[in-house]
Amino acid sequence: MVASLVAIGFLIVSDSFSLDEADIELSGLRYTDPVAVRQTIGVPAGSAPNVFLLRTERMRRDLEALPAVAEADVRALLPGRLVVEVRERSPVIAVTRDGSAYLVDGDGVVLDRLDRNEASIADLPAIDDERLTLSVEYELGGRLDATESAAMLQLGAITPALLDSAATSLAVSVDDHDGYVIEASPAGWRAVFGHYTPTLRPPAIIAQQVHCLRSLIADTEAAIDTVYLAPLDERCGTYLPTETPEPTAYESVRVSVPPTPST
Repeated sequence: MVASLVAIGFLIVSDSFSLDEADIELSGLRYTDPVAVRQTIGVPAGSAPNVFLLRTERMRRDLEALPAVAEADVRALLPGRLVVEVRERSPVIAVTRDGSAYLVDGDGVVLDRLDRNEASIADLPAIDDERLTLSVEYELGGRLDATESAAMLQLGAITPALLDSAATSLAVSVDDHDGYVIEASPAGWRAVFGHYTPTLRPPAIIAQQVHCLRSLIADTEAAIDTVYLAPLDERCGTYLPTETPEPTAYESVRVSVPPTPST
């Protein structure tokens, strides 16, 4: 027993098993600062703890608490090596505002901030946030309000094919006056989805709004200038036809409105 204790004591104090700076491997990092990772696992630059004293399971849990990290694996290997593998969250939309593009994942976590013209975001659905009075804060590592996140994710996923539209592209924006808006190019129509709230006007109605817009486009896409999507009973809202001399002459849109999905 004494010999075992002496052997264990030797292992935890011997320099032979000190962590080698050159053998700390970090992989999978794109949105997470390597310095923050080192601080999180308790191995900042310049430190050389004994590998037998490293608590890899605790390191893993601490890493997975970081906003951009989905999963992590930490392994200590003899004689002095530490392997940290991270799988980060993936952005699904880019929200542009004031010259910047904020990358947001499917849970509403803000992963990164880039220049809005960055080529790497070209393949992501984009939402242009032009709000001033009702502006939302995009904090790196923060999570968007659930209502805001749900609206952005659903509207950003709408494509011309989903609507059976002749448009080649759709531009999604949000402002203080109309709320969320989709504009079609080159079809030229504009669909006002409006503002959303947790209770009175939840994002759950977006499915109805999309159904209404799709039904309207199927019959009169070329005749639509602006449509205001406000599903109620059998009515979808109102729309302004193209080349209408009186901008207040809205026409009621009546189609079969599906029930709001239960949440």
